[in-house]
Amino acid sequence: MMDEQEIFQELYGCVSCHQAPVDRSENPNSRLCRRCREAAIHYPIPKISIPVVLVILVLTAFAYIRMPESLTDYRIYATAEAQIEAGMLYDTLSSLDEVASRHPDFTDLAVRLVTLSMEYGCYDYAAYSMNTYLAGKSLSDVTYGEMVHYQNVLTSYYDTMDALQEVVDGFDEDMDPELTAAIFREHLEMMKEDPRMFQSVIWYYLAQVSESPEEYKECLLRCLEEDPMDFVARADLGTRLRRDGDLEGARECYEQILCYEKTEALANRGIAILKMLEGDLEGGLDYARIAYESNPDAAYVRDTYLVALFENRMEEEAEAMKQEMEEADTPIEEDTKALLSGEITLREYYVEEETL
Repeated sequence: MMDEQEIFQELYGCVSCHQAPVDRSENPNSRLCRRCREAAIHYPIPKISIPVVLVILVLTAFAYIRMPESLTDYRIYATAEAQIEAGMLYDTLSSLDEVASRHPDFTDLAVRLVTLSMEYGCYDYAAYSMNTYLAGKSLSDVTYGEMVHYQNVLTSYYDTMDALQEVVDGFDEDMDPELTAAIFREHLEMMKEDPRMFQSVIWYYLAQVSESPEEYKECLLRCLEEDPMDFVARADLGTRLRRDGDLEGARECYEQILCYEKTEALANRGIAILKMLEGDLEGGLDYARIAYESNPDAAYVRDTYLVALFENRMEEEAEAMKQEMEEADTPIEEDTKALLSGEITLREYYVEEETL
């Protein structure tokens, strides 16, 4: 038989209330009755803690609301170079600019924006970003040195552009074009010897006043040696190669641009022409449309889009493009009219065939 102590432990063994037996139905080692165990599980929050808990909940909710934007911003920052290599240069720089505007104190992001802009030849974007996001900011010695270097490069670029503009402003509208080109060339030759001048710009404009197709190509190649990311110069080289009949060389030039920027107007125009020359008229139209939607004012983009529309028998759209060209003060040229009237072929229009 149980003694009184054992009977007491059996009936009043709960170590919390000492008024009920221990409930071992869920835990054989339990030392609490059912009521005390339930009370322990559902332990009430002290009233003094309620404001603190509410503040924590609000802050947590706010953090979750902001988290998607923060994660997106970080992803843009972390994957910028990969996005450029996937052919989205302009969109990437634009996205970095938007993120930088939301996080003006995040200097690492602004530095990346400036660095990528410089590496890919977007000098206006680099200058804007440097002035907007880094002016007056504290930087490490290494980063500061890099930014000073970029500033010196930009100074050379803008000084060169200003010097060229000064030369052009000095020309009389009534001057003979050949005389104008000769004087401009003399200035370029002198500037070429000045190490303070931005050499890729000098070589590009020397190409524009060259006296032969071979000299033109040589100047563009020298330009690209100085600045491989000069998309305009590379597109011009591709066009020159295409006119010489080197369609594969032209394609390589255009594709090198599209590797970094899929929507670049001049490169898409170039590929559009190559597609049409190959007989792929629909493919040519697709590329011509990308060029037009990207930058209709780029050199001969409307013209090429008009030709692509015409070759694909989209007469109504072609007529609308003719009207747009008139309104944009870029009327149809005589050789384009000859193509549209059937007087010359696409090959004759886009390739300068050698004659015996």
